[in-house]
Amino acid sequence: MVTDDFLRVRLEGKHEERPAAVLRDVFALGDCALISGTQYPATAQVASQKAQWLAKKLNKGDINTRGFVFANRGIMAYIGRWNAIAQTDQGNVSGRAAWVLWRGAYLTKSVGWRNRILIPVYWMINWIFGRDISRF
Repeated sequence: MVTDDFLRVRLEGKHEERPAAVLRDVFALGDCALISGTQYPATAQVASQKAQWLAKKLNKGDINTRGFVFANRGIMAYIGRWNAIAQTDQGNVSGRAAWVLWRGAYLTKSVGWRNRILIPVYWMINWIFGRDISRF
């Protein structure tokens, strides 16, 4: 879906000389929504920032003041055997340090204290006993 800067869904225009109409109260975000004229990646980071931006704007009631702008906070990837890579504005990190950074970011983005406690417990169980893939 194509949206404007305010994440409102744009209707497809039949004539090129007229601008496309916008649905005022219909919003789209996530990897299925593309802001017209931008090339943001289809990642959870973009979707999360869009969701936070839209929630704040709707709660304040000032949806038309300033459009959404993506702030790249970096890229992280787990590559196996307790190694990861991270690329941020401050520099690049790889190896175990990046793995610790990746795990920390994963925990801070977890919703609820129950999950923040259970996730490291499951990590420890998997480290001791190995992954149990028999249930899937």
